Amino acid sequence: MAEPRNFNRALHLLHRAQQTPERMAIIAGAERIDFATLAQRARVTAGALRDLGIGAGTRVGILLPAEPEFIVVQQALLLLGATVSPLNVAYTKSDLAHAIDSCGLQAIVLHADWCDRMPAQAPPIKIAAGAVGRDLLPGYASLDHARAKARPLTDPATVAPTDVAFLLNTSATTGKSKGVMLTAGNLAANYDATPGWLGLGAEDVILCALPLFNTFGLNQGINAIMVTGACMVLLPRFDAARCIEAIGEHGCTFMPAVPTMLQKIVDHPGLRAGALRSLRRIMTGGAPVPAALLQRIVTTAGSAVDVRTGYGLTEATALVTLHRVSCDPVGELAGGKAIGRALPGVTLESMDDDGMILPRGVTGELVVRGANVMAGYFNAPTDTAHAMQDGWLRTGDIGFLDTDGLAWIVDRKKDVIIRGGQNIYPVDIEEVIYAIDGISEVAVVAQPDAVLGEVPVAFVATRPDCTLSDDQVLAHCVAHLARYKWPSAVRFLDELPKGSTGKILRRTLRDRAASLATAS
Repeated sequence: MAEPRNFNRALHLLHRAQQTPERMAIIAGAERIDFATLAQRARVTAGALRDLGIGAGTRVGILLPAEPEFIVVQQALLLLGATVSPLNVAYTKSDLAHAIDSCGLQAIVLHADWCDRMPAQAPPIKIAAGAVGRDLLPGYASLDHARAKARPLTDPATVAPTDVAFLLNTSATTGKSKGVMLTAGNLAANYDATPGWLGLGAEDVILCALPLFNTFGLNQGINAIMVTGACMVLLPRFDAARCIEAIGEHGCTFMPAVPTMLQKIVDHPGLRAGALRSLRRIMTGGAPVPAALLQRIVTTAGSAVDVRTGYGLTEATALVTLHRVSCDPVGELAGGKAIGRALPGVTLESMDDDGMILPRGVTGELVVRGANVMAGYFNAPTDTAHAMQDGWLRTGDIGFLDTDGLAWIVDRKKDVIIRGGQNIYPVDIEEVIYAIDGISEVAVVAQPDAVLGEVPVAFVATRPDCTLSDDQVLAHCVAHLARYKWPSAVRFLDELPKGSTGKILRRTLRDRAASLATAS
C-alpha cells in the first residue's frame, strides 16, 4: 500500500535545495541566498522554534518586514507543521489585539523593534527576531540566541490535506477581520497550480515589491519560487524608482503588482523607453483595475509582454479567474472589464438570493466552489455559515457569466474599501470616530481615487451642541489608526440618509462621495 502523500508546504524548498542547491533563490539588496542556504537556514530556525515550544498545529503569527527573514521563519514554521498567520506590518496595538484574538494565536515571531506594539493579550510564546546585542522585554525569547544553540530539524512534519496551513486575516461578512483557515489541500489545489497558469518557470526572475502578509505576495512571490525554482528579487517596500531600477539591474521577467503600483511606475518621470523590456509577464489584481491603466501598461511594456488581471479572494485561497489583457489595432482594450474564466478545478457561477444558480447573462452574486475554497473562518461558525452555503462560497461580488463563460463584475456587495490593494474595513474607522465625544452617526465609504483606486471618506453627524471640526476628527484617526486607514476627508451632515428600516444608505453616501471627487 502506497504511503500517504505528505502535504507539508516546505517540501518544495527541500526539493529545490536538493535538485538545484546553487541556484539563486532570493536577491534582497546586497544579500544573495541560494536554495541550499535558504533550506539550511529554515531547518536551523525550525529547530530553534521547536526548542521554544512550537510544534505541529501551533498557531503562530509572523510580524516581520518583507525581508529574507520572513521567508526563513515562514518555511521553518511550515517544516514544523505549524499554522502560519502573517500579520500586516502596519497594524497598531489594537489591530494586533483583534488579529491575535480572531486567529487564536498561540505564539508570535516579531521584529525586536516592534515589541512595544504588543497588546496586553499577546500570545504566551513571544519570539523576537533581530535582537542580537539588545535587551528584550520580559517574556520575550530571542530567536537568534535560540538558533545559536539549536539542532537543525531533520524530518519535516507529516501534514494531511485537511490540516490548516495558513490563517489569513480578512473581512468576513461583518466587515471585521476574521481568520481564514486555508488547508494544505487548499494550497496544493491553488498555489501549486498558479505558476503554471501564469507560465512561470525556473528561468524566471520575479520582482516582488508586494507585502508578504497577504495571499498575493505569499502566492506569486514566495510560493512561485518554491514551486518553480525561480529567483525572487525582494524589495522591502514598494518604490516606483527602485522597481524600475531593479528590473533593469536584474533582468526581471515577471512582476506581480496591485494596480496602484503599476500606475506609479508608468507615471514615474524616470521611466525611459525600453526600461521594462526584460519583463515577459505582468500580473495585476487585488483591486479594481481601471481600463485606462491597463491600456497604458500594455502600450508601455510592449506587445511582447503578457499582461494578465486576476480575480480572487482570500477565502478561495488566491486566484479564481485569470484574464489576458490586450489592445485592438486602434488601441482600445479588448475584452472590456471581464475578469476572465474560472481556472481549472474552480467552478464559478452567479446565484440569486434564494440560492438558485442563474442562467448565463443574468446578474447575481458570484459564487465559487472547488478544492481551493477555505475550510472556514477560525472560531466563527456564524460567519462561516453565512459565507458558505451548500458548498458554495459567496463572494459578496455582484456579476454574471456570459455565454462564452467569461465572468464580469457589476458591483461589490461588501462595503470593504480597497485602497491601493489593501483592504480597509469601514467598521474599524467608524468605531474610532464613534469614540469622539459629540459624534452621533458615522459611516465610512469608498471614494474613487485616480491613483489608489479607492480611499475612505467619513460622513459624520454630530449632536446639536457639538462644534467638532474635520481636522479634529482626522487628528483622532491619525492617533488611533494605521496610516492606510486614515480617511482622506471628513464630511459633516445634519443627519445621515436612511432607508425605511432605519439603516444608513451607504450607496447614497458612496454616490455623494463620487460626486465630490468628480467636483474636486
